[in-house]
Amino acid sequence: MRTEIIDKTVVVSSVEGNVQILLADGSSRPLQPGEILQPGARLNIADDAKLMLAPYDDSPAPADAAPAGPDIPADGQPSSSVANRQAGSPEVSPEIAALQQSILQGVDPTQNFEAAAAGGAPAAGGGGGIGGVAGASGNGGFVVIDRIGDATIAAAGFDTSYDTLPEQNVLQEDDLLPENDLDDLDESAVTLEDQAISGNLLTNSSNSDGPLDASIVSYSWGSNTGISAGVESSLDGIGTLIINADGSYTFTPALNYSGSVPPVNYVVTDGADTDVSILTVTITPVDEPVSLEGLQVDGGEVVLNEAALADGSSPDTANLTKSGVFTFNAADGIQSLALGGVVLISNGQAITSFPQGIPSPLGNQLLVTGISYNPVTGAGTVTYSYTLSDNETHNQPANDTALTESFNVVLTDSDGDSTSASLDVVIL
Repeated sequence: MRTEIIDKTVVVSSVEGNVQILLADGSSRPLQPGEILQPGARLNIADDAKLMLAPYDDSPAPADAAPAGPDIPADGQPSSSVANRQAGSPEVSPEIAALQQSILQGVDPTQNFEAAAAGGAPAAGGGGGIGGVAGASGNGGFVVIDRIGDATIAAAGFDTSYDTLPEQNVLQEDDLLPENDLDDLDESAVTLEDQAISGNLLTNSSNSDGPLDASIVSYSWGSNTGISAGVESSLDGIGTLIINADGSYTFTPALNYSGSVPPVNYVVTDGADTDVSILTVTITPVDEPVSLEGLQVDGGEVVLNEAALADGSSPDTANLTKSGVFTFNAADGIQSLALGGVVLISNGQAITSFPQGIPSPLGNQLLVTGISYNPVTGAGTVTYSYTLSDNETHNQPANDTALTESFNVVLTDSDGDSTSASLDVVIL
């Protein structure tokens, strides 16, 4: 699709394909044959459309030329038409008839007839005469003879009166709408997950006719439409984009997002022509690792002493319950998280009922007190507490001093990566 601006009054000869005329209110409608376009009219023309325009002349047609008037004879002379009407036929004087007959017979009239009144025959020997009269003075002047006789003017063989040809409409070759010399090819860009990408959208544009250098005026993508060049815009969960007038752009994908991005349509102009191109961005996923933190504490994550029991050597109810926290991260998305065989997150959805009891082989109480989890980033925390209920049997010699109870933690992401760790409770 390209835009053309009409610079002179033309009439639409033919339209093939999609050609729209832009109206004053910003809307558009199809252009029809026969329409008259004034200077400044803007047309949107599809790349495969054909438009034929012809010059339009609205000036009035010239009036027919006035018919030629009758010949006006010299004073005292009848017109040729009057002479022709006399006696029904032209009258020829005897002198003219004799002259014509001599010419037809090949006789030199200057030798056979009297000299003209304006001058005599050359003097004998050709000596120094003026005007052919021997001995004539240079101041002799001219002899003026008044014409009083009638004569018939010889027919010319065609009508000598002015004849105005009727006005004719001459077909002119239609002006072809000039090709839009502004051209900008579509762009595509590929980046890795969580990695921004930059470039310039005008590096493959051509603009031979000007009048200005090519620049970008606006862009649209997804729900963002008509964004002015130089203004940043974003789509939730997808990323942030800015395109500048000089063609430079930067796209920053949202954290952990991968896949396709809505196509970006941007408008290029050179001050006269416009062109719309498309930027396609693809984000390639990266296989992110999964991790568990806070479960690798030397000596156990929770340590309790039986001496704090009611029958112990140092009863202390408050010290019979200890709390802890561990974190998890699966940037590709969580498939499942389990603690002690109890599933806490399944298909990205965390349980919502707390506290959640975890079976204790020793008969004590392990409770999950809460889960904080962001499904977009795949990161979260689990809080828990462990309560010692009674004295435990310490087998000698390995458990004589300390007894350890362990709970397995398993994290699996959406593409099958998995890791595990152990939540260890040490009872002294």
